[in-house]
Amino acid sequence: MRCKFCNVEVDCKTHICPLCHELISPEEQDESLSPAFPPKTRKSERRKHTHFTLTNIYLATAVIIFLVCLAVNLGLKQHPNWFLMVGAVLLYGFLTIRNTVMSNNSAWIKAFWQIVMVVLILWLAQVIFDDVMTDTYWLLDLALPLIIMISVLTLGIISCAVVRRNKALLYDTLFLSLIGFVPIILYAVGLVQKALVSAICAGLCAAVIACVLIFARKEFLEEMERRLHW
Repeated sequence: MRCKFCNVEVDCKTHICPLCHELISPEEQDESLSPAFPPKTRKSERRKHTHFTLTNIYLATAVIIFLVCLAVNLGLKQHPNWFLMVGAVLLYGFLTIRNTVMSNNSAWIKAFWQIVMVVLILWLAQVIFDDVMTDTYWLLDLALPLIIMISVLTLGIISCAVVRRNKALLYDTLFLSLIGFVPIILYAVGLVQKALVSAICAGLCAAVIACVLIFARKEFLEEMERRLHW
């Protein structure tokens, strides 16, 4: 068909001229022409052959394991209710596959949610096994700083190894390192009793931030320019 305003030949099915952006009347359209864009595939059609995905297989297996543990725990009238801990670990595995392994989120967001989920599991262990784990302050005093330090060091080492190919990891490492100051802040407000591990965590994260800004300043600024369009 041809646009009557600019006399350009349009070889696809559309209502707007690609040159002058004027409306093309229906009389000018040829039904035999192919559409300008392929038809949108329905979600049900796209997922027609994806029943046996990794997530679905894991979810089915986790449900079976949880039901077996539930039956054993309640059937034998055991205390404490350790099946809750099994369920929490299985849920953590599901969320890890769904939101970390198969997710397109940035590395620091993935690491952040890993920290949150691990801390929640440890807190649940504290609640369930309260007869054994009598010290209620180990979670914030020791576990949280250690988990953050391990996460920051892991991401920092990976970012150093692939800094030339993936500058985005520098950005992620810097933001994850900022979380390392949370334990010392908790100590300042009185939620943490012992400051040694929290101070070590804050010092390590400060050192990582300094290394990024000193030794990889050029790559970091290039990544910031790309993200913020400076």
